[in-house]
Amino acid sequence: MILKKYGLYLTWLFACVGTLASLYFSVIRNLEPCHLCWYQRIALFPLTIILGIAAYQGRRLVIPYVLPLMLLGLGFAGYQVAVQEIPGWNPIDMCGAGPSCSEKMYVGLGFVTIPMLSVVGFLGLSALAWGTWWKMRLS
Repeated sequence: MILKKYGLYLTWLFACVGTLASLYFSVIRNLEPCHLCWYQRIALFPLTIILGIAAYQGRRLVIPYVLPLMLLGLGFAGYQVAVQEIPGWNPIDMCGAGPSCSEKMYVGLGFVTIPMLSVVGFLGLSALAWGTWWKMRLS
């Protein structure tokens, strides 16, 4: 019932939190994003605008169109976690000039990195969007 009625708003709120967290780490904490982080931002930032407009207008039919963007961001985030956590593994070198994508920057609990937060964020976004879409289709 909650997902059917407020699912799009919750998904938009989740995207807003992810966007604000990303901006907090780069603007307030002065952590320069690597190339993979930029790709994740490219997938996340438009979701805030698209989902906000869709939630305001009650257009749940936008969900199948934003799910690929969420899964693309999840793929980039998952790849970066793998590059950071598997020593010596980097089959596709996606980092050029700037900070290294394999450098770990811990942000909490002693082991949590920014890409790990990104994976959790994109998983949450995808689950909320898919659940909302599924509830909409069942009714």
